[in-house]
Amino acid sequence: MKVGIKILRQENGVQRVYLSEIENALTGKEVLTEVFRGRQATGNFNESIFIRCGEDANFYSVKNKADIENWINERLKRKGK
Repeated sequence: MKVGIKILRQENGVQRVYLSEIENALTGKEVLTEVFRGRQATGNFNESIFIRCGEDANFYSVKNKADIENWINERLKRKGK
């Protein structure tokens, strides 16, 4: 399943944005690894993490590790049906 990741951080008037796309994600852990990579790129004190799946044009906010894994794994299950 195609997964898009967007991470934002703003500090002192400077905004950093990390955009990534996984063409064929198979697990929530794979997506989580990419989220951690993005958090390192923008700085670890970011609070705005957004993910989208499949052909959905909208990004959805997720906050923590469990939310990310659950969100992705639920969509992977739906796709498998």
